[in-house]
Amino acid sequence: MGRSQEQGQGQGPVHSIRLSTVGATRPTETGTTHEPTGLDLAMKLHYLKAAYIYSAETARDLTVRHLKEAMFMLFDQIAWTTGRFSRRDSGRPYIKCNDCGTRFVEGQCNLTVEEWLSKPDRSVDEFLVYHHPIGPELTFSPLIYVQMTRFKCGGLGLGLSWANIIGDAFSLFYAFNLWAKAITGEKIYAPTTPSIGERRFQSPNPTVKDPVSIKRVKPVGDLWVTPNDKKLANYCFNLVVADQISPHFPAKGDDSIPVFEILAGIIWKCIAKVRAEPKPVTVTIIKKDPNDLKLNAIRNSQVISSVSVDFPVAEATVEELVKAMGEAKDERCGIEEIGESCDGNLDFVVYGAKLTFLDLSGEDLFEAKVMGKSPESVYCNVEGIGEEGLVVVYAAAKSEERVVTVTLPEEEMERVKLEFKKFGLIAA
Repeated sequence: MGRSQEQGQGQGPVHSIRLSTVGATRPTETGTTHEPTGLDLAMKLHYLKAAYIYSAETARDLTVRHLKEAMFMLFDQIAWTTGRFSRRDSGRPYIKCNDCGTRFVEGQCNLTVEEWLSKPDRSVDEFLVYHHPIGPELTFSPLIYVQMTRFKCGGLGLGLSWANIIGDAFSLFYAFNLWAKAITGEKIYAPTTPSIGERRFQSPNPTVKDPVSIKRVKPVGDLWVTPNDKKLANYCFNLVVADQISPHFPAKGDDSIPVFEILAGIIWKCIAKVRAEPKPVTVTIIKKDPNDLKLNAIRNSQVISSVSVDFPVAEATVEELVKAMGEAKDERCGIEEIGESCDGNLDFVVYGAKLTFLDLSGEDLFEAKVMGKSPESVYCNVEGIGEEGLVVVYAAAKSEERVVTVTLPEEEMERVKLEFKKFGLIAA
């Protein structure tokens, strides 16, 4: 059970939990449905999490009513996300667009924003995201949870738990940015979600037929929770690109430094030293699709690629690993086919099926301005990760920094952190 679920029972630094429901103001036409693609179905055990923290100066005068009214405006644009899952006679899940709403959670914290942000391990922000998986009764399970946490100083934490089956991390950020604009009083508009035919991933030249970045797990039925035998732990830290990343990669004239790939290479080495895995070794890279022409849409369009090497990663140079990542193979077409072929009746994991690196570093998370002010801090992670683990890299408040959230088996985490210290990623 994750921290965010524990707080629902009154544990942790967030207390006085209250739940209500928010939805669209306009009713959806009776009988409307939303059909998931094969890629959507492959992601159904995963949930994306984001927490935005705003200062007292920015948020002190924002009330629950302000936030809910803005959410009404948001869900008027994307009402299908407030529906509930059901199954066809074949067993294939689909969304009934019945306007059942999103769960809205209110909580209190006895710390100020400054005190909260002074904690060095930012995974404490998990407490700002109320999470509950879909199921076991599909028809009663919201797809999105929104948490509003009021800090002692008047500051505000806004957290989202978002079912990955409805859309990727970039969809979550898009929806949150629309909400932030609505909170500020701007008019918002979201284009109609593309049809299932337009959302299906189709590649005229698929590079991979049998994807290795997806793993079948034992059946979970209607409780969409990743079955793991190992307990996972989170660790989150900031680092400075010039001081802690660039020195590990040789400069080549005026070429831009591939910050994400360098950082992924360093962390891959650190984890490989702890695991002492036999070769070959495969990892998964998940990124935004640079060729996606429908950026403003709620859907799964992220690039899911595999990288395989036949040399010992622990002894490799970072440059060798960065080069290998440049030869990553896009596996979306194969994942789409697997999801379609089983009609959603089989269960899979993608995040953590292999050690996975999620690149969110190109997203300007701090453009989510409320009352003209950017958040003080943003936290990102995924719930429902497989046992091989996940590394998420994203922007920090300072442009010269990056934030890294690492989720690994608890038995490995402290040893991996020792390797991080040796590489200068965290303080010794």
